Formats: sequence, C-alpha cells, structure tokens
Amino acid sequence: MRQIPEDLPRILVVDDDTTNLRIMIKLLSSEYRVIVAKNGPEALKRARSNPPPDLILLDIMMPGMDGFAVCRQLKKEKNSAAIPIIIITGMDQPDDETRGLEMGAVDFIRKPFHADAVIARIRIHLELLKQRERLVELNRLKDKFLGMAAHDLRNPLNAICGLSDMLLNLKLTEDERHRFITTILNVGDQMLTLVDDLLDVSVIESGAFEIHRHPGSLEELLPSRIELFRFAAEKKSIHFNVYLSEPCMVQLDEGRMSQVADNLISNAIKFSHAGTQVTIRTGHDETKTWFQVEDQGPGLSDVDQARLFGTFQKLSARPTGQEKSTGLGLAIVKKIVDAHHGEITVKSVVGEGSVFTVSIPIHSMP
Repeated sequence: MRQIPEDLPRILVVDDDTTNLRIMIKLLSSEYRVIVAKNGPEALKRARSNPPPDLILLDIMMPGMDGFAVCRQLKKEKNSAAIPIIIITGMDQPDDETRGLEMGAVDFIRKPFHADAVIARIRIHLELLKQRERLVELNRLKDKFLGMAAHDLRNPLNAICGLSDMLLNLKLTEDERHRFITTILNVGDQMLTLVDDLLDVSVIESGAFEIHRHPGSLEELLPSRIELFRFAAEKKSIHFNVYLSEPCMVQLDEGRMSQVADNLISNAIKFSHAGTQVTIRTGHDETKTWFQVEDQGPGLSDVDQARLFGTFQKLSARPTGQEKSTGLGLAIVKKIVDAHHGEITVKSVVGEGSVFTVSIPIHSMP
C-alpha cells in the first residue's frame, strides 16, 4: 500500500455517490491526503477531527442533512469556521449558488466538471488560506512587538527622564553629572538595541528580509568585531583567546554576518562570569568555512537549547553582570545564517559553558 505523507494538505470530500467519491480520490490523491464522508453527520464528524481538513469539497444533494445544512453548521463552529468550502453540485439554479456563497462557501463548481479546473481552484483557495493564516500570525506578532516595546522601553525612558530632570534642576558635582550622563548613554544604547532587534524581526517575519552577498572571509571580518567588544570584556575581566586561520573566501553579506558575530560575542560576554575566557576561532575544510565562539558561562539545559533560536525566548540562564537581553538576537542570527545557506549549532554543558558554531558553504562562491 502506498504510504501517504502526513504533511500533505487534507481534503475532505463529502458526497453520497460512491462513483463520485472514487473519481475525486483518483483525481486528488497524488497531491493531497483525501478524507471522505458519505453524508452530513459524517462530514461534521470528519471536519471536527484533529487535525481538521484544510479544505472541504461539499456536495449539496444528500439524503437527510443536505450540503447547505452542513455548510451552515460548519461556519457556526469555531474550529471549522475558517475551513474553505467549495460546493460541487449538479444543480443549475443561480439561486443555489448565491445561497451557498451567502452561507460561507468560497467557491461553487457545477457538474460535470473539468478535472484541471477543480485542481486549480483547490490550489488557489489553499494558497489564500495560507496567506490568511500568515496575516493572522503577522498581526499576532505585531501585537507582541508592541507589548514588548511598551514594557521594555518604559523603564529606560523613566530613567532617562528622571536623570535628565536632575541634571537640569539640581546642583551636582562633576562626578555625579558624569555618572548620570553615563547611565543615560547606557540605557539609550539598550533602547536602541531593542528597537533595532524589533525592526530586524519585523522585516524578517514580513518576508522582506534580503541579504546582499559579496566575496569576503570570516577571518577578515572578525578582528574588527572582536575589537568592538574588547572594552566590555575588560570590564568583566574576561580574556579573549583568538585563533584565526588563513582567510577562506566565500559569498557573504558583511553587514549581516557582522550582526551574527556581534550577537554571539556579546552573548558570550553577557553570560560569562568575571575572570573567565571567551575563545573565538575560525577554520575551513573543502566544503565550508566556519567560526566558533566558546564561553565558560553557566551553559544551557536541553530545554533551553531546544528553544534557543525562537523569537522572544527568555532562557533560564541569565546575564551575569545585570546586562539586558531582548530575547530576539539569536532568532535574528538563525535567519541570517539560513539566508547564507549556512548552519548554526550549539554544544553546551550546564556549569561548563557553550560553544556556538556558524558555518557557511564554500560552494556558494562563483
């Protein structure tokens, strides 16, 4: 018996005629997982299954509960209301088509039908369903962005407003002024990082994310990124060990790959204890070039590793020096690496540290 892949779209065909069911199964089974029902109550039961069908082909003329009654009931129920219903019938009265569409059907096909037309309409409505679900997800993500931004920006803004008011209205020593201005700068940087991350995730999730690749190497890119974080490392007495191999040329977006390096190096510092070491190394073989960032931090549990690259993930491991983390950085890193046809992996032992490895295929060079 042919094994039907589980991830195929599920089409529920409702018809009391065995011949019609046989025709539909033959027509659809090469592209879809076909489920059948021979009457109205059975159709409702199939539509309420888990997972539910992705689309329903519904005959009108059935004994007992006809197709109109089935359509009306499906549209009343929360779990089935969004399933596209295409009515297929031999009835030729225009009022029947109007009635079906008013009840929530998305299309109306008359018998005898052309097989290609049925397939084309199914594809169109499944694609429309996918786009509608995508819009719902983007709207949910937008609401999450707004909620996170409002929550995470409130405290920094309060700090900036309060410290600015004191700078304007109090007589302060030079040391106090310097401390207040430094705090304002730090919280401003935190806000900028959050806004940049939110914008990046917004672009990625909207499908407008692009990279522009040019010949370059990780070995030439990394020294400036390491230098950027040297002061932050020194503040925590963290020592960099850097081992760079000979440059290996690949196609990469230097700006985006700099984001990847910045995020991994910054995280290594944030999650490392004072007096430890962060090791950065590169290498390559015949198929790929790679770089690693290794820390001696608290490590990641199996649960944290499974959630590591998701959006808005707050892990059990916390920064060791009161640094802030948006929960967005590694999700952005994963998208950038994926866009380079590369791979990011992590090996971690709780209590010992983590090693993040980013690899890019060499064969992408022209």
